Order: sequence, then C-alpha cells, then structure tokens
Amino acid sequence: DGSLWAGTGNEGKVLKVGKDGKLSTFFDASELEVHALAAAPNGGLYVGTSPDGKIYQVAADGTSKTFFDPEDKYIWSLAFRNGVLYAGTGEKGIIYRIPEAGKGEPWVDTDEVHVVSLTFTPSGDLLAGTDPGALVLRIGADGKPFTLLDTPLQETHAIRVGPDGAIYALTIASSAATTSSEGGSVSVEE
Repeated sequence: DGSLWAGTGNEGKVLKVGKDGKLSTFFDASELEVHALAAAPNGGLYVGTSPDGKIYQVAADGTSKTFFDPEDKYIWSLAFRNGVLYAGTGEKGIIYRIPEAGKGEPWVDTDEVHVVSLTFTPSGDLLAGTDPGALVLRIGADGKPFTLLDTPLQETHAIRVGPDGAIYALTIASSAATTSSEGGSVSVEE
C-alpha cells in the first residue's frame, strides 16, 4: 500500500510510515527489539524479535499472534516465499523452515553463530549471510548450503540480488578502524 515499516530497538515496536507521511505504531512486541520483518499474506507482516526470540504474524489490521517460538535467543532475519517463512537465528546459527504457524523445524545448521541476513534468488535459492565468518551461503531446495563467499571480515549484514541476478553483499568488520578490505565482485550463474 506504499507504506514504510521499521522495527525498533529498546521498545520492540514496529512503526508504520503511511504513504501520507504519518507515523504510527503498528505493533508492540513484549521483547525489547525487532530485528527482522517480512511481508506476510494479505498485507500483514512477520516480525522477528529478540532477546528470547519469537516470530509474530501481524495482520493488516494490527491484530497479532505468535507464529513461531523457537528456543533460539535471536531472530535476526526473515524471508518469505511460496507460503513458507524462513528464519535466520542466533546463537546457534540455525535457519528454520516454517510452513505454517507453530510448525517450524530446523532446516539448515550453518556451523556459524548467527544468520543475520536472508533473501532469495530469482530461481528460488535462499541466500544467507552469517556472523562471525561473514559467509554468503546459497541453499537449494535440498537444504544443503554452498559457500559463495568467504570473507576475512566478521559479518555479512545484508544481501540483495540485482535485476540481472548479481548478488550484492554488505560485509562488516568487528572494528572498521583496524581492518581494511579491497572491494570485489562475485558472479554466480543461475
């Protein structure tokens, strides 16, 4: 509907900026932080919270329910495709596959501590960014991860796929003042 959504820290709210520019609170979680948002069917949102991570499904009218409540402390990232929600978590680096409310199962163990970013390629592979290895993983329908990028930095904070299929990854170091890196690109054939 042209709105902008923002998750907040310290208050665990989801703010909505309407296309008219007006700011309102759309959802108020009991947890302290909202780290992840994903579009849900019928104009709603999935909301990933921390600590004591939970995923809520919030309808377009603002009513909410707990959608998935894993034992993981952090819900860092969410991605939704073809009726299935995927959640990247921390402190165990697990990606959950959640086909319906309350029915999520661990899908991929990344052998990392945190999965901080998730997105899909046009062909349907899931891309995951991790911490502390700053990996970019490609995961097919079989749930087997393949490392596309392994950097000397600490975290792959964001991943986007361009219209031409190019994958863009934002990686960061634990201390930007003491670490330098040369830019580069990775090409992946679909």
